[in-house]
Amino acid sequence: MAASGNKAWQKGLDRIPQAVGEFPVEPANMALLVIDMQYYVAHPDYGVLKNYIDSDPEAAQYYSDRLKIVIPNCAKLLDFFRKNKIRIFSGCFGASLLDGSDLHPLRQARLKEVPAFTTEDFEFKVLEELEPQRGELIVPKATRSAFMGTSLNHRMRMAGIDTVVVVGTATDVCVSSTARSAWDLGYKVIMIDDASATFTEEDQIYTMRNWAAFFGKVLDTDELISNLQEKL
Repeated sequence: MAASGNKAWQKGLDRIPQAVGEFPVEPANMALLVIDMQYYVAHPDYGVLKNYIDSDPEAAQYYSDRLKIVIPNCAKLLDFFRKNKIRIFSGCFGASLLDGSDLHPLRQARLKEVPAFTTEDFEFKVLEELEPQRGELIVPKATRSAFMGTSLNHRMRMAGIDTVVVVGTATDVCVSSTARSAWDLGYKVIMIDDASATFTEEDQIYTMRNWAAFFGKVLDTDELISNLQEKL
């Protein structure tokens, strides 16, 4: 579901069977869903990125540089959605049980090497520049998808949401898992390429190309805003 163009993820897209139909970008019944833009995974002084700098400095540098693009774009989207009174949700990863025993068993097996944090820890907090405001629901999650084991689907349905814009980190992990869950639940889903970050350029490109071919739309921040402004 992508127009022809010169974006990196569009290369080779015409060779993949387009498995889904088109849909209009409409602000009515739309929500922005921000995934894991927390100190835990989106700040160089904490959690994942701090540990990653030591284990794989090249990938950590790419990811850190990517976040310098993604964080301002997430902030831009949040500002636009707020000004136009379009709903905003945030999915945030963290164990609710202090010993992490509510995480996936295979995630628990790596807690010593790759620490996780609880909903009570500072690392669970959303970055200050993207901090949710009053009336914007924060959904704690102990899995990759913000829909799994949470009330997010119920709350979105009650609010009349049928289209979800997904941004955040990591693109090919929690962002993609959340987007796929939303698609499986029947939502129309838009991924924003320049408002999502992961650890390699190859993984970013593949995730966007795969999404455009088999699931929904891929847009950039300014493209989405421009499309929505025409309808408001």
